[in-house]
Amino acid sequence: MNILDENIDLIRRRELLRWKIHVRQIGIEIGYAGMKDRNEIIPLLHTLRRPAFLTRDDDFYHPQLRHPGYR
Repeated sequence: MNILDENIDLIRRRELLRWKIHVRQIGIEIGYAGMKDRNEIIPLLHTLRRPAFLTRDDDFYHPQLRHPGYR
């Protein structure tokens, strides 16, 4: 499941959909707008089956944020 952060703009979202890539976006189909990164988005991702999270936010690139089961 491809999850887009709310900071991914509409142009990029439409491009993915045009390429037939199924996405869900924070604040639109999943979660709510304004979710906090570490305290709300990460726990949400842990409840989903095999999510791929796409964001432009530098805060998510720290290795300690990876799920322990990530290979």
